[in-house]
Amino acid sequence: MDPKKFDKWVAAYILFESDPDNDRDDHPLFWAVEKFMELIHMDEASEEYFEAILEVLRRNPGDKVLAVLAAGPLEDLINHHGPQYIDRIEAESKTNPQFRRLLGGVWEGSTPEIWARVERVRGEPW
Repeated sequence: MDPKKFDKWVAAYILFESDPDNDRDDHPLFWAVEKFMELIHMDEASEEYFEAILEVLRRNPGDKVLAVLAAGPLEDLINHHGPQYIDRIEAESKTNPQFRRLLGGVWEGSTPEIWARVERVRGEPW
């Protein structure tokens, strides 16, 4: 993805999830959420999906956005593409305390084997 489009997507996602009036599908920034939903249903999760999660986290958007990021895109990634991404999730968690904390907001899913690996590297559940 073009870096400018990627930046626009991440910024729009943060703004949408920060907006107290974001419960409408016709919200002008809802497309950023739809982009995550579109990409997760591909046979293989795209690299930009995982990178977008990390970029949202890097921008330190606040607890409300982080809660939705954990329970939405990150949880979906683990549930739909856990085997493909578990090694990277483990590696990121070991070097990135913010990511380890974010994993604490994910509910149990995927296979028992993948979930056991998530539990070993995630922060305190919240």
